Amino acid sequence: MAQELPQSLIDTATVIGITNLKSVGEQPAMLSNLAYSNTIANTNLSQQNAVANQQAMNELAISIVGKTVNKVSDLGPLEARSAVDVLTDNEVAKTLMDIKGAMQAFAKNA
Repeated sequence: MAQELPQSLIDTATVIGITNLKSVGEQPAMLSNLAYSNTIANTNLSQQNAVANQQAMNELAISIVGKTVNKVSDLGPLEARSAVDVLTDNEVAKTLMDIKGAMQAFAKNA
């Protein structure tokens, strides 16, 4: 003799079946949402990485420009002495006046 199952057990089995069917039906959408969120997260990390690399390159460029300007603008001892000689020493003017005076002396004698 086969016993009939109680109605509550049949209702429970029906609810579990419907729930499983709903879960299976929603699985593609959930997987699609998961893939989309992974894509968004990877894109975000990629953009953060690009910004960090750009910032590092900008800092490197600033450092290089600063060192180059410092190298060009700083005078060493030789350059500093040359600048002082050019601006204060009239050696070239003295030599030119000596040549001019010698030429005038020879011009009078001739």
